[in-house]
Amino acid sequence: MSVLKLKNTYTKSLEVFQPLDSQGRRVTMYSCGPTVYSYAHIGNFRSFLMADILRRVLERNGYEVRHVMNITDVGHLTEDDVADATGEDKLQKAAREMGWDPYKLARHYENAFVEDARKLRMKNYSGGEASEPELHPRAASHVPEMLAAIQKLLENEFAYVDDQGQVYFDIQKFPEYGKLSGKVIDELEAGARVAVGEHKRDPRDFYLWKVDPKHLMQWDPHSEKGWDPADYERYRQLLPEGVDQRIKPGFPGWHIECSAMSRAHLGNLIDIHTGGEDNIFPHHECEIAQSYGAFHTHVPGPHGAPDEGSPRKAFARYWVHGRYLLVNNKKMSKRDGTFYTVRDLLDPRAAEREELANQLEQAGFKGGRVPANVIRFALISNQYTQPMNFSIEALKAAGNALERMQTRYDKLREAVSNGTDPDLAGVASDKALELVSKAEEAFDDALNDNLNVPNALAVVFSAVNELNTMELGPAEAGEALRLMESFDEVLDVLDRSARSGLITREQAASWLDSETLKGKAAHLKHWAEAPDREQLWEMIEAGQLPMFEDLAPIEQMDAETIELYVAIRQNARKAKDFATADAIRDELKQRGVQIEDTPQGFRWVLG
Repeated sequence: MSVLKLKNTYTKSLEVFQPLDSQGRRVTMYSCGPTVYSYAHIGNFRSFLMADILRRVLERNGYEVRHVMNITDVGHLTEDDVADATGEDKLQKAAREMGWDPYKLARHYENAFVEDARKLRMKNYSGGEASEPELHPRAASHVPEMLAAIQKLLENEFAYVDDQGQVYFDIQKFPEYGKLSGKVIDELEAGARVAVGEHKRDPRDFYLWKVDPKHLMQWDPHSEKGWDPADYERYRQLLPEGVDQRIKPGFPGWHIECSAMSRAHLGNLIDIHTGGEDNIFPHHECEIAQSYGAFHTHVPGPHGAPDEGSPRKAFARYWVHGRYLLVNNKKMSKRDGTFYTVRDLLDPRAAEREELANQLEQAGFKGGRVPANVIRFALISNQYTQPMNFSIEALKAAGNALERMQTRYDKLREAVSNGTDPDLAGVASDKALELVSKAEEAFDDALNDNLNVPNALAVVFSAVNELNTMELGPAEAGEALRLMESFDEVLDVLDRSARSGLITREQAASWLDSETLKGKAAHLKHWAEAPDREQLWEMIEAGQLPMFEDLAPIEQMDAETIELYVAIRQNARKAKDFATADAIRDELKQRGVQIEDTPQGFRWVLG
């Protein structure tokens, strides 16, 4: 099997991946997450999905990955293209414009982000990981760790307090500043916005702690004012003596937040730090400087690297960044109608994007809605080290390509399910086994070559084309099905739920008994974590059959959901409410589900 190689932004070279773990098994990975002042757009999610693919490839290579992605809910200013950003806090600005409390606004958009992340099948928001707060740390909940890092920077003389009680990083103390981005430190002065002598020693210094009496989110380092009680208690434990008395009440800078959260949940040194191209400078450059100044962080160069074993003054060994996403070869623009959030594409009419809905309908998307797995496919299909051009045509192409994969997958599953007992299916032919072996090896080689997803997809479709020409018995179909599912462990774009089935009348009737319904809750526990089904699960757990109108939030159909629809339809028929029963049948048809009443029960096909 090939070894994983990654383009390391820090060294500008392709490096063989080797974890810091002495056993060579555990990998720590930190990804810069969303700033929750609005809905995340497709450019954000291109970066997040790049990290998702990287995590899956690492796991495919046998590593155990601990992946942390933060939530920025304070301190990220509007003009952030230089290290010492200016302007207004992005979250506070949005809160002011909406007339909301900033904490309420942060939770609103954080919840929206989580919903989008789950729909796009991001692994760190799936299963048990979704409910582990330490894997999704909020900046506003980690001010104790930030102040502890700031105090260390002051003690190590890498930072200073100005006459207003703000804290700045002293850029002159870290000559390696610019190593990640390739910027020369002496050339950065032209981009700095504050003159020497106003508050800073050097125009290039950037703030770690900002004082602004107008800011709605404030923490007093010398009293309980502004603190959550649990956070304040942890602050006192981390800093029994408190911080420098000159520091005044204020809020943290964006850069110090990720350094503190990464260290809190992954330790002093980590294997991989990911983000978008826009994070390289200044955000990640500043993270490196802060972590070195506070904790003297060094990571050795991996074996085979030009600096093998030599200390790199960074806290992450590999820095992996995705390039920008463009729309129609231009920067996304609200004025031009080319700024897309995930929600805009999932349901443009609900997002009040009628023109977009019409464009998507013309491109063949039913109801103007783009399925979440098509969005995921489109966003991961381009090489992450190259800019991506996104368009309606690209979405249509992604949908067509995914349909080819899905059709082959469905036929293979049908061939397997219609075959004999697996134990009696015999041995697959040498030709089929060779195809599967070579395709899997080529797929791994592509992904291990710096996550070359385009080449990996070429392997997938080459395999699909060859399978389409072969006569497959149950054994061959089983091997081919395993191959497709192996591909999808990384890509995660297929609908692996059943596409057809029979619901017996006894099955449908079982939903109508309150006690039996309560028993179904355990089997449907995964619904409790799905935003579109959480309320349904609570009703089922209480033994209450949902009503037709309760099904409106459901977005994706599967066997369990169709069975619930059929049960509600049968309940309506039992009550002689034929209008509702007909409406349910029409709704199923609109969602691509054909229902046929048979003597055995209700046969369904998901088109």
